[in-house]
Order: sequence, then C-alpha cells, then structure tokens
Amino acid sequence: MADKTRPNVVGKGPALIREMVEILKEVEGKMGSLSGDAADKVKTVAVDLRDEIEPIVSRAYVKTVKAGETAWDCKEMSLELKEAVDAGDNDKAKELAENIESTLAEFVNKIKTFVVRMT
Repeated sequence: MADKTRPNVVGKGPALIREMVEILKEVEGKMGSLSGDAADKVKTVAVDLRDEIEPIVSRAYVKTVKAGETAWDCKEMSLELKEAVDAGDNDKAKELAENIESTLAEFVNKIKTFVVRMT
C-alpha cells in the first residue's frame, strides 16, 4: 500500500475500527458478484475477523498512536475492498482481503496481548 498522509489518529482507533466494521458489513451484503474463491476470502474478512474485532474495540491498546495508524490503514483497505467488490473485480478483491486479513489478525493479537504497565 502506498504511503498516504494520515490525519491525526491519536485516540481515534476505536472510531476508525467502528467505521471499518460498518464498511465490512456493507461488503458482506454485496459479495454476490464475486466468484467462489474470492467470495470465500472476502467472507472470512467481512464476517469472521469483523466478529472477532468488534468486542475488543474498547481495550486500552486501541487508543494508542500505532493502533490508530493501523486502524486507519485497515479502514482505507476496506474502502478499496468495497470498491473492488462493487466493480466485481475478483483478483483485486481477493488480494485486498488477504492484506486486510493478515493486518487484522496481527492487530487483534496485539490488542489481546497488550498490557498496560503502571509504575
């Protein structure tokens, strides 16, 4: 993904994740135009990972700068995925779904393993 200038994302991780979840819900409803393999990959992202990330949005790590940047990137990729699904572009949709899947899996792991240390 090309470097894009990001807005100030400090503390905006939860809002960006919620926006991404809404976009993925829209994508889920429009998957009929994709072929089997691409539709399966998009479904994994649009349903399974979305359901995994929704309950952990309120955790402490999500409000950090790094989480905000990752959430921004995921939201932008999900917008591109939505455009690819709308256009019926199987190859691009599958590629974007794979990118989102790997990024979100790593992101969910960081959120779950993040420990706040107070000294």
